[in-house]
Amino acid sequence: MALTGDYTLELADFSVPIGFGVLPVGDAGVVTGALICAGAALLPDIDHPSGTVARSLPPFSGWLSRIVARLSGGHRRGTHSVIGLLVFTLLAWLSQNAALPVGDGLRRLAQSSGDGSAPNVVEALPGQVWPLAAVLSVLLIAFAVKVLAFLPDRISHANWLVAICLGVVVAIKPPDHPWWFVIAVALGCAVHMLGDMVTTQGIHLLWPLRTRLPVPSTFYRGKSFVRFPVLGKAGSGMELAVLTPISLYAVVGLACALAAWSGVTLS
Repeated sequence: MALTGDYTLELADFSVPIGFGVLPVGDAGVVTGALICAGAALLPDIDHPSGTVARSLPPFSGWLSRIVARLSGGHRRGTHSVIGLLVFTLLAWLSQNAALPVGDGLRRLAQSSGDGSAPNVVEALPGQVWPLAAVLSVLLIAFAVKVLAFLPDRISHANWLVAICLGVVVAIKPPDHPWWFVIAVALGCAVHMLGDMVTTQGIHLLWPLRTRLPVPSTFYRGKSFVRFPVLGKAGSGMELAVLTPISLYAVVGLACALAAWSGVTLS
């Protein structure tokens, strides 16, 4: 959101800039991109079957989590490694580049038939759709909706509705920037890995290798888990002190983008 948004929040006698606008994707792109990035920031935890992410899109997310946990060797291993980051980024790149020429193809077919025009319903179809990006977006947005507690647990199945609606936006009218989806997914995953690395538990950064980095042993937990525990344990007061203002900034930015997308004028 900080990269893509460019808003100003007016508070009494002063204003607060929200975002830097270095990656212009439009208001809809800021909303979907922010939620996709937030979901990607939770994606490495899909290796934890009893975690919040595994309960975000029942029952599918639970099934997926158990499969990923088995393939990645357990929590904070494969999905929290350099290889995991590369796999997630490659998946995002493939998704963004797998477009189907739905409207364009049907319009060319109608023109080739000889009448030179297409039915109104065909003319109304989007030129291209991105189905893989939409499917991945549904999963990531559901992660974000669940963890950010937009919906109470008693109606958790409504995560499907929110995620699918925004996934449709991604499928038929994604931002024009050619790398927006890849950047959102890669950045989210990298931030998650960095956040876990600065806690006492650390991550298996070089999974599946047990090769150690040239750093003192104090920066390792066991033989393979790299850690630089400046924030202490996960969920510690220090971690909350760092994450709370960052999260608040992101929520305000998302609210600004939603307001602008809805037609509310922002200065």
